Amino acid sequence: MRLLGILAALSLSLFSSIAASESNSPAEKPFPEVTFDKVQEIFGHNLDTDDTVLKTLLLAIGMDHTSTESPHANERIGIPYIVHEGPGYWVARLKSGERKLEVLVNNALLLLFTKEEIPKAQETAFALMKSAADKGYWPADYYVAESNLSKRLTVDYTEGSSSARVMDEKSKVIAKDTMTRYNRCADMGFAPCQYRIGFWLSNSTKTLKDGLDVLRTAIHTSRNDTRYQGVLDGALIMAAKEIVFKGDQVGMDKVVREEYANLVKQQLAMLGKAAKESEKK
Repeated sequence: MRLLGILAALSLSLFSSIAASESNSPAEKPFPEVTFDKVQEIFGHNLDTDDTVLKTLLLAIGMDHTSTESPHANERIGIPYIVHEGPGYWVARLKSGERKLEVLVNNALLLLFTKEEIPKAQETAFALMKSAADKGYWPADYYVAESNLSKRLTVDYTEGSSSARVMDEKSKVIAKDTMTRYNRCADMGFAPCQYRIGFWLSNSTKTLKDGLDVLRTAIHTSRNDTRYQGVLDGALIMAAKEIVFKGDQVGMDKVVREEYANLVKQQLAMLGKAAKESEKK
């Protein structure tokens, strides 16, 4: 059966109901065999995406996979394992009722990145990622939180007042859940989640100091890990500006604020230089 057929069937059946059962799977974790042709056959050029959330999701999965402290070390999660076994293998395990973490996440990745057009792919991928997050997989927490932030935390207050109040209450529940998810992945040292929390908290006078402290932590995290280069440049600059402009409100020393002002100049200069070099190529 072609990839389109099996994924379409999977998406339509799972969108209505995501079961909670779980069964055993192979204990061994063979080294995945990946070739460019195999990747192209399944994903086309979709892995080279401009979507910040999807790029960062892949980064999170890779960071968790290589962490010596990850509780998911034995899980075969990620693009290499999808390519190695083939889409049909992962879809079949899910259709059989298996809900192991690697099955949930890899099927979600298939739906998010496949070159095929799959009905309700985004909705089903979200449901699978939410199930994975509820099992303690922090990269899935990041994806669910980002999806909530962009798609579910916007209220149209131009509608009737009663409707607006209902939506507002619903948004509060979603916002609380979203912050909890960001906190979980921030606790794992994931800089994108630290930035989200920092900006969220610094937007309120009551939590401004906490927010700026979190932003300083996020900047430190992203500057000390080369894997974030080119991914969080914009967030780093925005965070440093936030510290410069609001630091005096919480008694931050002028010298410290000047350090972040210089960091902004340094980062902008680096980005400008990179842009010029790119134009020459």
